[in-house]
Amino acid sequence: MTRPLLIVAHPGHELRLHGWMERERPLLCILTDGSGSVAPARTRYSAALAEGCGAPCGPVFGMMPDRDWYAAILAGDLGPFRAAAGAIAAAAQAGAPVVADPVEGYNPMHDLAAALADAVAAVTGGARLTYPLTAAQGGGRAWRLDAAALARKRAAVAAYTPLAAEAAALLKADPEALAEERILPAAHGWPAAMDPLPAYERFGAERAQAGVYGRVIRYADHVRPVALALRDQRAGTRATQAARPAVTVAAPAKTAP
Repeated sequence: MTRPLLIVAHPGHELRLHGWMERERPLLCILTDGSGSVAPARTRYSAALAEGCGAPCGPVFGMMPDRDWYAAILAGDLGPFRAAAGAIAAAAQAGAPVVADPVEGYNPMHDLAAALADAVAAVTGGARLTYPLTAAQGGGRAWRLDAAALARKRAAVAAYTPLAAEAAALLKADPEALAEERILPAAHGWPAAMDPLPAYERFGAERAQAGVYGRVIRYADHVRPVALALRDQRAGTRATQAARPAVTVAAPAKTAP
């Protein structure tokens, strides 16, 4: 069976698909270490979660701290994104489906994890899929966890102590939030402007005005150019593949997030 890929921006996102991870055992790849501005890295919690699901950790697993990724976005530095995409693609199986964070305008790394996943899927030739992360989505394929699977998911959430406050807030707002999981096709055209303005831009502008951030990550100036460059890389990859008879895929300045 072809092992799918799960590419997420931050450690802990994989909790959303805990039941699916137990069933499909994807290669879990995580871009940041989850440290934010000052917090400790939390990748060890994700490693333990993956082990509990029988899912292997990928070659990119907390590759850089959040602040370094944000600095790369502000600088238009494609190097880390291309390096991560190349390492993940090299470890993937041909035809592997690629599941990644959705483009929601909530956090720039979430959105660029999706763009990076597009580049990886161009190599694997597998389906590009996503899942609801910070906002509800319909369509695709949804399922409810049985009592045993839900209990294991709740235990995994409880064990992920750095996210305890977020989990408590989520469950207070929606006690059934963990019971349903969903996978749906991923598609985003990267328009010239996002309407409404991305949440990370609004938040970043507020923090900059308060003197916390020196620069604000903006969709049009920073995020979209990186995404389009990764898309162009993807198109080049497809053109190269089409010319081949076969394809084999081998097994601190403060910035606004």
